[in-house]
Amino acid sequence: MGPANAPAFRRRAALACAPSAALMLAACGPAPYLGEPQAPEPAPAQTVYIVLGDPPPAVAAAPAEDAWVPDEARGDSPFERTRTWIGDYDCPQGTTEMTFRILNVQGDRVKAVFGFHHVDSGASGKYLMHGRYDARTRTARFSPGAWIERPPNYVSTGMSGDLAFDGSLFAGRIEHPECGAFRLRPAG
Repeated sequence: MGPANAPAFRRRAALACAPSAALMLAACGPAPYLGEPQAPEPAPAQTVYIVLGDPPPAVAAAPAEDAWVPDEARGDSPFERTRTWIGDYDCPQGTTEMTFRILNVQGDRVKAVFGFHHVDSGASGKYLMHGRYDARTRTARFSPGAWIERPPNYVSTGMSGDLAFDGSLFAGRIEHPECGAFRLRPAG
């Protein structure tokens, strides 16, 4: 190889090496694993809302609307402090579940909803009641008002009873000649 052939040879060698050089140049730059590890940028916080539907009704339980319990209120009357009372009463149909919900208290006057559910027959109903609470004797007497939900062959009736000093029991008598006692305790 003489000096005249040298430039042609170098050109061919340079052209043959050109693809290799291009690959090497394309791969230049810092490797991703070199240097300090960097934490990924945190994603912006998202608010997630979970909406719960009404629970399925329980078998042989009171209607779903009877599961409502109003917020506890504070006051001098036990009917202001405890807004929902649950228990039972005795009448000709047998022992019947009872819910007594306080709607309003103004002084010694009390407005409530008397709700009941007789498990054996499936009968249930509700009616308004209005009454008075005597703080001195810790007694209350309620008279029936308008029906909200009336099952066949049921009549509304009044009730009167005494409240325990610690507020743990409201018990007395259903004012119907064929009925007996009722027993109510604070819900919750």
